[in-house]
Order: sequence, then structure tokens, then C-alpha cells
Amino acid sequence: MATIDIRLLGPFRAIGDGGLLVLTSSRQRALLATLALSAGRLVSIDTLARCVWGDELPERVRGSLQTYVMRLRRRLGDTAVVTEPEGYRLAAVPSEVDALEFLRLLDDATVEQDPVRERELLAAALELWRGTPLEGVGSPALAADWTPLLTERHLFAVERRIDLDAGLAPDSELAAELTELIAQFPLRESLWERLMRVLARSGRRAEALARYAQLREVLADELGVEPGDRLRTLHGELLAPGAPRPRTAESLPRQLPFDVAKFTGREAEIAELDRFLAERPPDATSIALIEGTAGVGKTSLAVHWAHSVRDRFPDGQLFLDLRGHSAGTPVGSDTALARFLRSIGVPAARIPSTVEERSAMLRSRLAGARMLMLLDNAHDADQIRPLLPGSGNLVVVTSRNQLRGLVAREGARRLALRSFDQRDATALLAGSVGYARLEAEPDAVAELTALCGRLPLALALAGERASRFADLSIAGIVDELRDQHSRLDTLRDPQDAGTDLRATFSWSYNALRPDAARLFRLLGLHPGVDISLRAAAVLSGHPTHATRALLDQLAAAHLLNQARGDRYQFHDLLRVYAVELAEEDYGEADRVAVLKRVGDWYLCAVAEANQWVRPDLLTEDVALPEVSGPKVGFSDHDDTTAWYVAERATLVALVSAMARRGLAASAWKLAWLLRGFFAERHDLDEWIATATDAVVAARDAGDRLGLQYAANNLGSAYLRALRLDDALEVLEEARKASDEVGGSLLTLAILSNLAGAYYLREEFEKSYRCGSEAAKTAVETGQKTYVPHALLNVSASCIALERFEEAIEHAYAAHDAFDGLGDRYHSALALGNVADACAGAGRLGEAIGHCDRALAGLRELGVDYGTIDVLITYGKVELLMGRADAAAARWTEALEVCRRLGDPRTSEIGTLLAALPPDQGDAPHP
Repeated sequence: MATIDIRLLGPFRAIGDGGLLVLTSSRQRALLATLALSAGRLVSIDTLARCVWGDELPERVRGSLQTYVMRLRRRLGDTAVVTEPEGYRLAAVPSEVDALEFLRLLDDATVEQDPVRERELLAAALELWRGTPLEGVGSPALAADWTPLLTERHLFAVERRIDLDAGLAPDSELAAELTELIAQFPLRESLWERLMRVLARSGRRAEALARYAQLREVLADELGVEPGDRLRTLHGELLAPGAPRPRTAESLPRQLPFDVAKFTGREAEIAELDRFLAERPPDATSIALIEGTAGVGKTSLAVHWAHSVRDRFPDGQLFLDLRGHSAGTPVGSDTALARFLRSIGVPAARIPSTVEERSAMLRSRLAGARMLMLLDNAHDADQIRPLLPGSGNLVVVTSRNQLRGLVAREGARRLALRSFDQRDATALLAGSVGYARLEAEPDAVAELTALCGRLPLALALAGERASRFADLSIAGIVDELRDQHSRLDTLRDPQDAGTDLRATFSWSYNALRPDAARLFRLLGLHPGVDISLRAAAVLSGHPTHATRALLDQLAAAHLLNQARGDRYQFHDLLRVYAVELAEEDYGEADRVAVLKRVGDWYLCAVAEANQWVRPDLLTEDVALPEVSGPKVGFSDHDDTTAWYVAERATLVALVSAMARRGLAASAWKLAWLLRGFFAERHDLDEWIATATDAVVAARDAGDRLGLQYAANNLGSAYLRALRLDDALEVLEEARKASDEVGGSLLTLAILSNLAGAYYLREEFEKSYRCGSEAAKTAVETGQKTYVPHALLNVSASCIALERFEEAIEHAYAAHDAFDGLGDRYHSALALGNVADACAGAGRLGEAIGHCDRALAGLRELGVDYGTIDVLITYGKVELLMGRADAAAARWTEALEVCRRLGDPRTSEIGTLLAALPPDQGDAPHP
């Protein structure tokens, strides 16, 4: 579908794939603008008429609109404007209309809790503003509806952005911007208030008062009123500004460490710290807590930012490494206080002996001062509390622990530091080797940053290594780091303990309690990217509540990230460290036993989930093990799907890990039970990957039963991907394995899949024979599970062979059988086959009804993939009934699903759309 860019926040512009679209008719512009402001949604005939013609309507409104729509389609494309029974719809998404994107960004900013992200959203919205909205559209009605709303939202956004810029942007720039806005909107008091505040805080109090006088004059002349309460209160404050704050510091220490010359990234974090400094109460002691895992750059950021704001603290800067996580003993509060007191000029002989007295003296000496104190590498809140100075000072703390008590009791502002994004990671490497070297190997650079987990310390070490060996390619360094067992050795300087990642991780690990340390090691054996609380409980062998407490200890120490809710995730390099510890602590047999324990629990969980997806997959052959650990239950299909989506990556990794470690039966069973989810969600890559792992594991283990299930599963995945030759090859392998053991419960499923493969190869007679044999045998042997699948394939073959009445009979029988098994997905697909057969038999009304029922069932399940064939059938029926517009709508919807899912039927649907006759429904009236 062609794309379009419609700009309404200023002079009207419409830009298509071919460039600027020139619409000379004001009514055409009004029509397109009205449709665009409801992009993707129906606009009624009445609304369009009012916006295009106002009160002077033509005699034949509908016919005249059809004419303008037809002309618009000539410029935009035949499918750009969709005809609906009650009006028209522009086939565009809201993001293609600047006014709608503007409103969306402002709505997102309104609910955003993070000020930095809010500022980004506001800036993105304001960049879209180009002048007076709807200029040149030529629709007074549309302008009356939209211009006041858009203008008000624009002003509110500008005001909020100016508020967020306080303390970040120069006040002179903000004052100039506000002055310009006031010239355009002289009666908007909120603009005057902001201008007065900016002038006052920048030392221009007299100008702020003069502005108030100017506003009073404007309001009196224009409206005969006085300024509002807020402005009158501000005016009173400016007339009595208060006495200046005293400064009592006796010495001026300047203890900040050396600032990194090539400090990289952290723009958002620096902006947040700047905002914190600007918003802090002037007479309170404010605390900024920068916390994060080892090597993430906490100290570098703290020192860099402290240097950037040190001029605001004329009484000096204090610094101390508290050694909370290092090879030495943490600095005691008594020692730290003595050092600080000496630094501010207290003679050693006058320093009290107790911690309480020293703390009181420090508070007294620094009360009312403007001092910056940087406490680096803190162990816990108790180490910090005695060191907090008196009112008016700023304290910056860095720690690997979250120091939750410091946030809760002392009101510290937390800044959680994460790994770099890709841009900053690349910039850090470029600081060592230059961009030219990186640009020559972009793929290797991307992998290098990933192997370093985008951790600043690891990236700096990798960059140093690359700069030291100029002849070594980036790809060569990547090869060195791919070996997980030597990665931490490669990323270290043997002569500098501060760069040894393994050592820095160990300081946090060694501080853990024994149970938490044991869980950390066990988590290294978990194959997934992240882990749920319940799966962690299976690993630990503890109840859920006890496991949560252990996970909380790991998260508090930044040895684990709590990604969301009850899910936890390692930093990549911490995972490497956990794996090392696990391999040291557990032998191979123990590690495999742990993997099997987790795998068996997941196998039972997926089996339980299949009660809502594919209960028929749990055959007698798929015996479930006895497991311990938290029970998993599901309330409905949506609950089940949400669980699968959250666990998908873990489940795929688990199949692969079990296949590699000799747990063949567990691997093929889990892969088999996952196929229903893969099919519903169209997760083809995951389906093929897990089924392939299962086939290899079953082959290597000589498990003939497992090979039947694994190969049949892989064949199904290949059929979905239309890899027909691959499907036939692996399905024949499954049939051979079945023949070798004299058949099994799965023999019929293999035959049914072979029928599907021959059908897709358009060998319909072979397909019919395989499907019929499977169906007959299933009925004779009482294997109800596979009867409907075989019947579904037989019905498809009959449709292709134009034996429509027989097809209807088989498809109905499949539908009823699937219903009896509780398989709602395949039951809906069977209705699609009924509809297709009815259409071939000329029973078009029945076909429409079955299409509607099939689509309703699939949409209720949220299974977009299954709708594609039904929509194709629906379109064919609509065309047979002479409704080309409706056919196009159905096929366009199917095409959108195909594109979204990457389905190969895109070209087939494109051919159907291209062959449609000219659109008769929108022909102009004579």
C-alpha cells in the first residue's frame, strides 16, 4: 500500500510516494484533510459534506462526494480511500498525519512519569508545528473544529517544555522565547507568569516587575480586569524577596577526582541530575543516589557531573571513596567524619571522639553552606547517614546497592544507571580506535558491544585492546570474546585490579548471604534470557515467598535486574560470571540434573497451558514427569497466551539446551507441546528451531518414537513456511520411523500432514488419498484426536478437485470433531473450509455466514494468522456476488496481516487485488 504524509500543522501539504501532491481544488483539500483527521476511521457523509461545502450543500451530496473521492483516488492511489456503507475512510495510519501524531505525542507526554522522556516527547511534538493549523485547507467548518484545540495543545506543550527546561537551558533563551509568544498571545496569563519567574531567577527582578505592570495595562485596556491570583501572588513575592542565605564555610576544599577527558554519553542521566539540582529546595540537604551494577560507570558519571556544577557550590567539594565494594575494608563512619572535619579546617585536636559528636559537628559547620559532597562506592545506608551535612548542601552517593532505606527515609533521588545504548557504546569504542576503524566493520562492532553487554568498563577494556593491537581486526577481538569461558580473562588488565571484572563482580557476590549466593550460581544454569519467580523457585528448591526474598537480595545488590513484575534478568557479563561459579561448584551430572528439573517443570506448565490451546497434543506417548515446585494454572485463553509470550524465549532456549545435554525425551516433548502456541502466534522461526533441535536429539538418542513426534512437528512447521520439499523429506522420515515400530498413535498425524504437503504441491489426488487413508484408519481405531485433522485435509483436497458437496460434508465433520475436542482454533479453520466449499457449490449466502463465524472465532482467540485464508475466501465470495469494493476490502485486510506476519501469501493476494475490475461503486453520477 502506498504511503502518504499529510501535514496540517501549518500550510497544507500532502506528500505521496511520488512526491508533493498538488490539489488545486479547495474542496479536494478539505475532503482529504477531513478524512486525514480521522485516519483509518469512518467519516460519515454528513460530516464530509459539512466540512467540504459548509452550509451551501449541492443538490446531490452523495454523488458529488463520489466524484471528489474518485479524483482523490487518481492522485493518491485506488486503495487510498475506502468506501464504507455510511461514508468513507482514508487508508492511512494516524502517524502519517502530523496533527494526529502531534496529539498522540502530547497525550503520551501527559502521562509520562520520567521528566527526561516527557521532555523528549514534547520536543518531538513541537517539531511538527509549522504555523497556523489547517492553513490553505479551505474549510471554515474544519478550522472551527480543530484550530482552537490544536493551538491550545501547542501552547500548553510549549509552556510545559519551558518548565522542564528550567535550570537546563539558559534563562536568556527562555525569556526571549516567552517574549515572542506573548507578542502572539498577549492575554495568556500563564505566559506572563513564566516570563516573570525566568527574569526573577536570573537576577532581573526589576524587569519582572515591569512586565507585571505591562500585563496590568494590557488586561485593563482589553478586558477591564486585573491579573489573576497566581500573578498577584508572584508580584507580592517579588516585592519582598527575602534576605540572602548566609554562607558559613570556614575552608574551601576542592577534592573532586580527575574528570575523564573523553566522557561519553549519559545525556539523559545528566539532564535528570541537572533537573534535580534545579528543583531541589534551597535550604534542604539534597541527596542524589546513582546506583547500578559494577562497571556501569557510576563514579565516572558522578565525578563528571560534579565538575560541571561545582561553580554553584562556592564553599567547596568533598570526596571520599567509601570502599563499600572493593578488596579492602569499607571505610568506617568515624574515619570518614574525621577526614571531612579536617578538610573543612577543624584541627585534629578539636575533633570529638564519638561518631555521634563528629556527625553533629559536621552538620553544624556545614549548616547553611553551599558544599558538594561526593560519597563514592557506598556499602549501605548506615554508612552514609552519619556523613550527611547540614542544610543547604548537596550530597551525591554512588553504590552497587540500591540503598532503599536512603531513598525511603532521607528522601534521596534515585538515578538507576543501566548499560549504554548502541549509540553510546559505539561512541565509547570510537574514543579508543576512531570511527573510521569501526565503520569498516559494522557487524563486528555490533557483536562486540553485545558481547561486552554494552557495559562501559568492558567496552573501555575492549577499546583499549583494539587500540593496543592496531593490526588486529574488530572481528578478531570478537572471536576472542565469543568463548564464554575466557571472556572475563580477556576483558581485564592483569596489572590493574580496578579493571578486573571478575574481581569487581566477586566483591558484590562475596557480600551475599549463603542462600542468595547459591541461587546466584543456580541462575547461571538457567538457559533463558530472563527467569520468572516461579521458575527461580524450582531452581532454588524453596517456596515462592522465600525465593522472592533471595531474588530481592540479588536485585538490591545489582547482581540481577528486576525487569518487570516477577521476572528477573542478568546483565550479560554477570551471567558469564554466574556460569563460571556454577561450573566450579557443580559437576556435569549435577548441572544436567538441574536443567532436567527446570525442563520437567516447564513441560508440565506447557501441558497445563495447552488445555486452552491444543489439548489434543497431550497424547499417551507424551508422558509427563512428577515435578515439585509452584503450581501453574490458567484462567482463560488470554491468560495462557500472555504467559507463553512472557516465557517464549526461555522455552526456546530450554529445548535447545536439553537437546544439547542429552535430554532427548524432554526436548522433543516440550517442542511438541509448544507447536500449538507457535501455530497460533505464527512464531515460525521459533517453531522450526525447536523442532529441528528435537529431531537432532531424537536421532542421536536412537529414540524412534521421539523421532516420529519431532519429525512430524518439524514437517508441520515447514508446511506453514511453505518449504514443501523440506516438509516432505522430514515427514517421510517420520513415516519411516513409524513403520519401523509397527505404527503408533502418531501415524495418522503423519499421514494427515503428508496430505497437506501434497495439497500445497497441488498434487490433489495424492493429497486426497493420504487424507482419506488417515481419516478411515483413525475412525476404525478410535483415535479421535486425529480424525478432524485428516478430515480437514480431505475437505481441502475435495475443494481443489471441485467436489464441493463432499468437501462440505468433510469440513462440517471436522468442525464438529474439533469442537468436541475443545480445539477452537482448528474448529474455526474448518468453518473456513465449509465457506470455501459452499462458494464453489454456488451457496453464496451460506458461505458469507460461515466466513463471519470463522472470523469471529479466530478474532476472539487473537489469532491473526488463521484469518488470512478465511479473508481470501470471503473476498472471492464477495466478488461472485458482484461486490468488488467489499472483495477489495477483505483482500486488503488479508494483505495487511500477511505483511505484518511475513507470510508468503502476500504475492497471491496482490495478484487477486490487481485482477479486480474497475471500481463501479464509486463511479460519479451523470
